[in-house]
Amino acid sequence: MHFQILENYDTVYPQIHQVCSKKHMVQERTKMADQKKPGSWGHRLREKNNDLKEKIKSLKKENARLKKNLEKAWELMAHVPGGLLLLQQEIIVYGNKAACGWLGYSLAELAGKKLLDIIDPNHAQPIFDFIHGKAANQTPNALQFKNSQGRPVYCAVHIKKTRYKGRKALLLNVIEIEKKIEEQKTLFEREKFKAFQEMAGAIALEFDNTADAAPLLLNALTRYAKKNYQPSELEKLNLDEIIEESVSSYCSSKGIHYGQDPDAENQIIFKSSLNTASTINGSKSDLQTAFTSLVANAAEAIEKPGEIYLTSREDPDMISVYIQENGCGIEEDVADTIFDPFFTTKGGEHKGLGLSLAHAAIERHGGKISVLRHEAGGTTFHVTLPLDRALLKTKDMPKRKSIKDAKILLLGNQNILNNLLCRFLSEKHLNITRSDSYAECFKALKAETFDLFLLDRNKSLSETSWLTRKVHQTSPELAIALFNVSRRNSADLKNTPGIDLLIPKPLHVEEFYANITQLISKGVYRAPLSDQE
Repeated sequence: MHFQILENYDTVYPQIHQVCSKKHMVQERTKMADQKKPGSWGHRLREKNNDLKEKIKSLKKENARLKKNLEKAWELMAHVPGGLLLLQQEIIVYGNKAACGWLGYSLAELAGKKLLDIIDPNHAQPIFDFIHGKAANQTPNALQFKNSQGRPVYCAVHIKKTRYKGRKALLLNVIEIEKKIEEQKTLFEREKFKAFQEMAGAIALEFDNTADAAPLLLNALTRYAKKNYQPSELEKLNLDEIIEESVSSYCSSKGIHYGQDPDAENQIIFKSSLNTASTINGSKSDLQTAFTSLVANAAEAIEKPGEIYLTSREDPDMISVYIQENGCGIEEDVADTIFDPFFTTKGGEHKGLGLSLAHAAIERHGGKISVLRHEAGGTTFHVTLPLDRALLKTKDMPKRKSIKDAKILLLGNQNILNNLLCRFLSEKHLNITRSDSYAECFKALKAETFDLFLLDRNKSLSETSWLTRKVHQTSPELAIALFNVSRRNSADLKNTPGIDLLIPKPLHVEEFYANITQLISKGVYRAPLSDQE
């Protein structure tokens, strides 16, 4: 019986296996057929896959088209006549050929530079205010750049916020206007001389006493039109003496106090720091007239009481003079025409010739004169005159302490002003060590010798006297300059022992540099202060 079952099993099993295989095959074919039916999940998946393939193909084409358009856009930007600069976080990431050309850099050299590397620090505040959102979206329309040689380049500018590689950026469209300014200046000079010829015959109408005034005015116009001096008209002059004589003469004629008299009330007080030793070649009478006009203009801009600061410094090949008053200042549109003949805002007996004659005399001596407006009030005239050429060729020039590579320790808060200040001084080849705390400051003083200690008044506040005493106990011969001093506190701080220089705010970097370099050149010596002082 068992054998029979086994025999039957051996016979039936292959048949069962064959039937099962056929059933599985039928099921698979039925399943595949079902997947091909419209609406089945397999059919839908296949359609979705085909759609994605089409989209990928389309996106690849679009990406290739955009890439090609982007390359054309960069090529177009590279050849735009105006300059284009792309900035991210105050770093230059791109500059086209025009911008690289007038800045004097290749694209490789320009890319990666900081904004302050190509902009004059004195004119950088408007664009930094815009970058940091302090300008109420008012973009500066002009900036003074500097090229690779340090020469100023004046440009009209349009700034647009954009994005580059997914991050915020600024696109600067700049147009060099320096050549245009020079062309306009030359044309304007020609027009002025033509106007002089036409006005000479009618000048007497401007004066009550025609017979006496007309010859004086015609003589002034003749001096204005004069371009050069004859050798016999020039002599070796000490510019500090010229300035002293000019100021003294003017003050005597007007009854104005000249000096630093704390008892003077309702007066204009002149304060001078004149420290030049080298001579210049010049006309004594013309220079005296020029500086008298500048001093008179400064005095007339002040509502008594007031102060006028006279500062001079000597550079390797020229002398700089600053005449600063703390009056009401001048309007921006007036600053552009203040040296024009017959231009005046005073009226009355003023005929508008003093500053134009001063401007002409300075330029005849190979110098330059400019006017600086201060938003907080006051105006500064900056005069530069070349040193005596014969003196430059000798080895007997006055010996002065070199300020190149001088070491300066600055104690102040971390802010934009101090950052710009450190940047500016570093560009002048001065070594700046920055301290944010008293502990860091005294650690630095013990570690090395410094030529100057710069102290931010906003940092020291009520501890100024204590801090200067501690500094002098550590370094008795170290000069100390206190900056950011308000005019309200300057009188009290003048009596603080050990402070060699007070620099009021607002801070003007060129005057600031002139004052501290003069202090470094002179040096100081003092006995250590006692604890009781």
